[in-house]
Amino acid sequence: MGYYRDVTGSEGISNMKKILEKYILRFQAILFLVLFAVLLIPNVRVSAAETKTVELVAVGDDLIHTSVYRACKTRKGYNFDPLFKHIKKDIRAADISVINQETILVDKNYSGYPSFGSPKAVADAVAKAGFNVVTHATNHTLDKGTGAITGTLKYWNRKYPNIKVLGIHKSKSAADKVTVIQKNGIKIAMLNYTYGPNGRRLPAGKSYMIDLLTPQNRNKIKKDIKEAKKKSDFVIVFAHWGTEYRYAPDVSQKNWTNFFLNNGVDLLIGTHPHVLEPYKMLKGNNGKKMLVYYSLGNFVSAQNRVPRLLGGMAKVTIVKDGKNTYIKKYTMEPLVTHISRYYKSFTVYKLKDYTNALAKANNIRRISPREAFSVTSLKNLYKKITGRKA
Repeated sequence: MGYYRDVTGSEGISNMKKILEKYILRFQAILFLVLFAVLLIPNVRVSAAETKTVELVAVGDDLIHTSVYRACKTRKGYNFDPLFKHIKKDIRAADISVINQETILVDKNYSGYPSFGSPKAVADAVAKAGFNVVTHATNHTLDKGTGAITGTLKYWNRKYPNIKVLGIHKSKSAADKVTVIQKNGIKIAMLNYTYGPNGRRLPAGKSYMIDLLTPQNRNKIKKDIKEAKKKSDFVIVFAHWGTEYRYAPDVSQKNWTNFFLNNGVDLLIGTHPHVLEPYKMLKGNNGKKMLVYYSLGNFVSAQNRVPRLLGGMAKVTIVKDGKNTYIKKYTMEPLVTHISRYYKSFTVYKLKDYTNALAKANNIRRISPREAFSVTSLKNLYKKITGRKA
């Protein structure tokens, strides 16, 4: 006789229900996981793909006084690499790195204040440090005439064609073009203007050679910004402006700031005062936001007062999320120009890396002994100017 189990009774039916319920629960769990994979994961991937980021850094005036280029003299020529030794890691880590080349470049007859002409080896060091944008519209652009502007442009274009040079131009057609850099899927337009070339005048028919921040040029600047907005996701203006050695923006800076804010600029970075000025996020009447750094101070110089040795590195994170491009984070890294005794060497440190031992050895202690110069005094000065802790 064969053996079989009777499942027709109440006990058998109960067992079948339990087994069926177990399989239904498993099926529901699997279905949930499938729906999660189909609906949620693709959305996460799309969101990650749509969010793009660019890290930008910018430093102030590369002001090559006579004692600076003499300290960088070698047997074979000039080497300005030491200026960037302690900050080049930050420069190279950024997607876009900007320096204001205060002085024009020449082949010979080098000079410092008041009419600057710097060795072209400066450009070599700037490129080697990792900068990929150079602003050249300053009050010293015309110190050596239009020939030096042309020569400077030729040197950059021939040796470093991937570096974008702003503010000076070889032709009107070049001046009419807006520079746009595409990084990590974000198009960033850049404009650079100076308040003027120290009273010098460009020859007739050569007004295109320097981009000027003047009332007479207001309509052109407005047109430039409009064109920049059409071609990019984000617009930056580099303005050479303000009052020298003043810790706060003057009336002209404030007026131009409102002009740029109202015309849709996203980021405004200032140079020229040779000292730091505050930075902050502004909001226009239409809700439009713009970040402004009124002055980054000197990057390097041989100036003889303590505040002129304290500069700043702007650090900005730009994000594109779908159709919107905006500033996610921003700060300033305080910098210190270190000058060895009797101007034998120059370099730049981040303030957080500077020590009191270095401060004691800085030549500023010899030439301006009545001024406090220590890590603490520099931090206090930074806070006094910016309202922020170093």
